Amino acid sequence: MHPLVFRIGKLALYSYSLMVVAAFAASALYVYYEAGRLREDKERAVDLGIYVFISAFVGARLLHILVEWRIYLHDPVRIFKIWEGGLVYYGGFILAILVIIIYVRKHHLDLKKWADLWAPVAMIALVFGRIGCFLNGCCYGTIAPSWLPWKVVYPAGTLPPGMDRLPLHPAPIYEAAAAGIILAFLIRRSRRKKFEGEIAWLMIFLYAAARFFLEFVRADERGGIGLLHLSTSQLLSIFFFILSGFFLARNYLRPAVREPGN
Repeated sequence: MHPLVFRIGKLALYSYSLMVVAAFAASALYVYYEAGRLREDKERAVDLGIYVFISAFVGARLLHILVEWRIYLHDPVRIFKIWEGGLVYYGGFILAILVIIIYVRKHHLDLKKWADLWAPVAMIALVFGRIGCFLNGCCYGTIAPSWLPWKVVYPAGTLPPGMDRLPLHPAPIYEAAAAGIILAFLIRRSRRKKFEGEIAWLMIFLYAAARFFLEFVRADERGGIGLLHLSTSQLLSIFFFILSGFFLARNYLRPAVREPGN
């Protein structure tokens, strides 16, 4: 846990903020070169990246505020303390999708192609973002067995009473690793996809499945439905898993169109 990278007087650089900037830089580089490979407009890709970055950040923060509204009701100033964490990935994901759709429609671009172009970016951002969570000490995991080689112990006073100094699952690292695996698969699959939009739907499908199960090793307060014992992210994962599974199945099972004369 290293929330602060350095401090010079009143100037401080937080690890969470550093990872957010790194995520943006890595994502911008990816879409720039991938747009060139696909012979799409590279300048528009980077231009859209700025809007996506801002919208993803705002959406992630807004959903966290909605879920944890009681905290911010009593301490509104915490809304602006982004270095403390407090971003819900699905909030940023949803708002970013809306922004991409609006931008693509406005500039008369191919929505499915651009969805495939941007799908891996969601996982790139998640890899850096979850590493930032781990360094910041948020999104901590449940109690891990003592024999687990990669268990982590947080310094005293950094977690809620009863959780610090206990061996915990490094939940953010689990999710960063899952995102990295999904990212590698998506990039490889993008070279031989079967239909436009496949990479986008695969990203949603795979991440929804991974996130649902990873939530079981998260111990931080995330809101949800008490009767179902599911977090907000798990409920959204179920929805996105079913939605993406439907579109994937429909396209995979669709009979191939024969060329005239065959």
